[in-house]
Amino acid sequence: MKVKVMDKQELETAFHEPAFRDLLFEGKFGMRTEMHRILTNGRTSTFPYPKELGDRDCNPYLTSGYSDNLMEFNAIIVRSAKAAVRQLEILEQIVDGDLHETERLWPLSLAPTPVYLHDLDRLSDSCTKKSTRDRCRRMTEKYGVKRALMGGVHVGYSLDEELIAKLYEKFGQFEFDSEADFRNYLYFKLGLGYYALQWLFTYLFGASPVPPKAQDIIAPGLDHQVRSFRNGPDGFHNLPGEQVEYGSFNEYVSSYSRLLENGTYMDSGDFCGPVAFHGKTNDVRKLPQEGVQFISLRMFDLDPFSRAGISEDTLNFIELVMVYHLVKPVGEYTPEEIADARERNFAVAMQDPTEQFDWTKQEATEFTDKLAAFCDEYDAPKRYRLALKFVQRRIEDPSLTICGQMVSKIDDGKLLSFGLKLANDRFSQLVQSGKPLTVISEGSSVSVQRLVRVAITLGIQVWFNDEVEFEYGDHVEKLDPELEIEMPEGPEAYLRNLFPEIQ
Repeated sequence: MKVKVMDKQELETAFHEPAFRDLLFEGKFGMRTEMHRILTNGRTSTFPYPKELGDRDCNPYLTSGYSDNLMEFNAIIVRSAKAAVRQLEILEQIVDGDLHETERLWPLSLAPTPVYLHDLDRLSDSCTKKSTRDRCRRMTEKYGVKRALMGGVHVGYSLDEELIAKLYEKFGQFEFDSEADFRNYLYFKLGLGYYALQWLFTYLFGASPVPPKAQDIIAPGLDHQVRSFRNGPDGFHNLPGEQVEYGSFNEYVSSYSRLLENGTYMDSGDFCGPVAFHGKTNDVRKLPQEGVQFISLRMFDLDPFSRAGISEDTLNFIELVMVYHLVKPVGEYTPEEIADARERNFAVAMQDPTEQFDWTKQEATEFTDKLAAFCDEYDAPKRYRLALKFVQRRIEDPSLTICGQMVSKIDDGKLLSFGLKLANDRFSQLVQSGKPLTVISEGSSVSVQRLVRVAITLGIQVWFNDEVEFEYGDHVEKLDPELEIEMPEGPEAYLRNLFPEIQ
């Protein structure tokens, strides 16, 4: 057994070499968001899942979550925050275009007030998706419909594969038994660093205040507004006796495996931890041999000020924190500190969004000062410095955080009108644009936009490089994005002709 004692100073020094530094900010994102499908009066939609969106049991992009009304968007893995946000905006415009004229996508994590007042019984057993129906019923029995019915964002993140290979060649092969061990070490370091800073991310990006007129249903006894109900004790978490442990990578794997084997979790879909480590398969028991391929950060509320539900600045800040934890000698925490991180996150989540703990400001300032020095030391691109400046201003003034901005707009219990105005404005803008896909309309012909739109409903993956690449299995077709294409039988027939293997 090799001794895993990577020299921290040598690691920091290595990242000053162009071969390493140039790959430092080249990570990839794979996004998942969930948004409520509602009616224009704020009630839950009574329309079935749109058949125009394809088969939700096998479409890699578009499906539903806990209920048929909780739309799930799964963006393919891309490099850069800008590309990740663009993917989500494409998916949301496709869905908007196929909704009934009285339906909208609700831009907040917690459902509208009328849903809590009138629709909970209907939603408690409203999943008709075959592959997840049993899980949804388990969630209702275990957590109740109010807790299960939350939208949000999962951020998948992975380091550049060439960077991992270079690090393994220079350091890992001499100090770790296998490349898988090395990957597990790196990603657990990143994940634990994030876990310890949950409170900071909740302070900055928490955005699920409780609808005042539904407070007695959602949070009886609450006497003040909160920053993020989704991150509070009754939010998006497993029950206290069903938690995965984060004391070490082996403890994470063994505790997760035990919960699967004793039937507490039926599968990985039952796990609601703030950080998840993913291998080549969905079986956590194979992680030690497979090696972690990416991590997912699963505690983000929908950002109502970003059409995608999360902004480029937020993703750039996440990546900055990730690479800081990769390079710097951080991430070694005691069991007490790990337990404390969870309680601190609860405290920040349940705090009035216009307030701030003294320790929050002090520790957040100290940490972001280190990030600023890190940006200078490793010549971080401008987008990371700009994201950091946004964060620093929000640390100075809680009213500039996402929830701080929200509560300034929802005085007198007007959360419903705030959400509906956003939903209606976005729907109208997309419909009135007259463009199949507004977000790629600059530089893409109308016919290519139409093809991308239909390809996604057929389950064809679409990549945007110098050319637009359509991929189904091992079959890839490439098109000039500005090419105008004659499609006398329409875009679906054109794509089925290109990909005859599509059923």
